[in-house]
Amino acid sequence: MRNLYLAVALAVIAFILGCETCETCYESCYDNQPPAVPTGVGSITGDGYVVVYWNPVYEEDLAGYGVYRSRHDEGRYRRIGTVDGDEETVFYDEDVVNGLTYFYAVDAFDYSGNESELSYETVDDTPRPEGWDLYWFTSEYDESQAAITLFPDEGITIVAYDDPFADYYLSVDDEGIKRIVPIGANQIQDYGYTEHPDEVDEAPVSGWSVAPNGVEVILGHTYILRTGDGYYGKVRVETVGPDWIAVYWALQIKRWSTELAPRRRG
Repeated sequence: MRNLYLAVALAVIAFILGCETCETCYESCYDNQPPAVPTGVGSITGDGYVVVYWNPVYEEDLAGYGVYRSRHDEGRYRRIGTVDGDEETVFYDEDVVNGLTYFYAVDAFDYSGNESELSYETVDDTPRPEGWDLYWFTSEYDESQAAITLFPDEGITIVAYDDPFADYYLSVDDEGIKRIVPIGANQIQDYGYTEHPDEVDEAPVSGWSVAPNGVEVILGHTYILRTGDGYYGKVRVETVGPDWIAVYWALQIKRWSTELAPRRRG
């Protein structure tokens, strides 16, 4: 009898909606097919945040996306945010700590409550501190502000030329050529000209210089830094003055991590 009532109800609904058969009406009224799995998931590293992005899923009944995070690649992923709608495909995760690595995944859901599987890409990110317009003076002009240190708790900061924690100092020769000189076991590499410092997404494994004269300062060039105790950073020369330079900097405070962001994957 219950099946008879269901058949009658479906027939009435089919008549109202104009379905050809009860079966097609049932499929349209009782959707149990999840959306496609999102693809192209990647991340952009920030200072105290991570940007997660992905390709849109083109399905008529798509309602939105869920963003998931874990501290381990094979660990348990927990939903940390929901992006409603089918056009927005970016999520800002601001509940992170610089120097810690996070793994991300994304799923899609429709208006019937069906959810896809999590995205298949392995996406991890390690946020790190950064800063603009750090003014770095030559040692011949002001020895109290002639060096920088890559200090995990504070980022890249200006220190005195003779500071025991100094990692690199800025010098100028008789011809007015400025150089960034590594101190001790620290190393440096001139990446070349970049439109933006984040074009340098990862420190290379070769090409490092420990030359006592350092590398020449060139406007618009980005320099990759590696300290003897395993920290990586970068500085881009934004302005060159008569006795100083202004740089954008970023420091990876996770020891031995070469990720300098943004790191795009997928």
